[in-house]
Amino acid sequence: MIDKDYAVWRPTRRQALVGAATALTGAACGISLRRPEAPYNALGERVGEVTDRSAIIHTRLTGAPFRNNRGYSFPYWTHSLSREQRLTVQIPEGMTLADLEGSCSGKEGLARLHYATDPEVRSAKASEWMETGPGKDFSHQFRLEKLNPETRYYYAVEMKALSGNEVRRGAIGSFQTAPLPERWKRVKFTAVTCQDYACRDHAGGFKTYESMTKLAPDFLLSTGDNVYYDIDLPIVNSVESARFHWHRMYSQPSLISFFRNAPGYWLKDDHDSFEDDDWPSRKPQRVAPMTWADLAPVFLEQVPTGPNPYRSLRWGRGIEIWLVDTREFRSPNPDPDGPNKTIWGAEQKAWLKKSLLASDAQFRVLVSPDCIVGPGGEADRVHFKLPDGGADSQGDGGFAYEGREFRRWVRDNDLTNLLVINGDRHWQYHSVDPESGLHEFSCGPVADAHAVYQPFDPKYHRFLRHKGGFIAVSLEGTEQRPQLVVEHRDVEGNSVHQFVFTRSS
Repeated sequence: MIDKDYAVWRPTRRQALVGAATALTGAACGISLRRPEAPYNALGERVGEVTDRSAIIHTRLTGAPFRNNRGYSFPYWTHSLSREQRLTVQIPEGMTLADLEGSCSGKEGLARLHYATDPEVRSAKASEWMETGPGKDFSHQFRLEKLNPETRYYYAVEMKALSGNEVRRGAIGSFQTAPLPERWKRVKFTAVTCQDYACRDHAGGFKTYESMTKLAPDFLLSTGDNVYYDIDLPIVNSVESARFHWHRMYSQPSLISFFRNAPGYWLKDDHDSFEDDDWPSRKPQRVAPMTWADLAPVFLEQVPTGPNPYRSLRWGRGIEIWLVDTREFRSPNPDPDGPNKTIWGAEQKAWLKKSLLASDAQFRVLVSPDCIVGPGGEADRVHFKLPDGGADSQGDGGFAYEGREFRRWVRDNDLTNLLVINGDRHWQYHSVDPESGLHEFSCGPVADAHAVYQPFDPKYHRFLRHKGGFIAVSLEGTEQRPQLVVEHRDVEGNSVHQFVFTRSS
């Protein structure tokens, strides 16, 4: 039986007769002429970096239609183990990554994308056949250009073996392009962080993704820690095991269902680039012998994104969003804090300030993998120390100078329509910097089981919750009197906190 999400090419009557005759001839000669089977796409597709004119669609060819749900699962909950104990857990002798629960073995083949404005993808434009192989983890990213603004596109990926005529077609997905910068249009989007596989809370993955699917946002901001190389079992010790973490995460049904009709913009943080509280020159500990140079490139092959880790996106007249990188250009965490220590690096910081000032959007949203306002966390993590890490953000003592300098710059330039959405922290909060008035909203982890306690600080906090969920943002009102509504939602999708920013033309 063929699953409803897949369609297989059917031969004509003449082709079938010719094929049967050929098979009989081969059998008589003792030759096996079994036709190569077309690959599948067990992770579905994900769309990223959508603008008013372009998009990127990511696919990966696999040998089976679904993830390995009957594979070996480690008999431990990783959060019940110490850091040292996790490092001793190994894949059982005689097994490989393909034998683990959640694995999706890749398969060489050819992929072609069809896309159209018709929901059935009829009379669609088609890309060329693109070959996939182990060099890029059997994946390909289709880059679409010259799209129409504010238009819903439907797409489907076709797959076939390197030799053979059978063509398999994946499920139809969709996405909507952004409106032109001068066009005012209501929009809603969501933001998440800290996807710990060990903490999943639903048979299909995470409740948060089911809740976001019901909300039907225009897009998702993934603020980092998409997977956990150095915490979730098995601890990464090769590029292949790093890839396995991505396959296992994004082959879950709740994530496939969500991304089928919602594009995303992905940022990386420490756990999905190398290891906890990292920077490029840090020597490996938990993920040894892997280095930053080994693991950081995996992110680029696993998500639909461009080569520049920092960028901005415009969603009409109402909103412009800045996505910053906090790992590639940072100073080492142990360096003494001061004017020469930076998370963003000189080039990125100059770009950020210049483009913030140049924007004529009604609301500006800065999205950071780490906190800028904070409070950043436990007092004993203000200074970096091995093996615990620490001193990791502009909202704690590690990069406090740069954080304070930027917040004062925001105040001095009267950017009252700027707010921050951050990831990394395992609690939900709404903070306001008492000196600059800059608002910051922390997503909190995707699941409740990954939340941790943080004391309420009346100097900063307007809201604090030690649970998981996501942030939902919507542009409402009218062009003359727009409102930006920012909500913290729990894993079930219920609103647990709301703040409304207003503007008048």
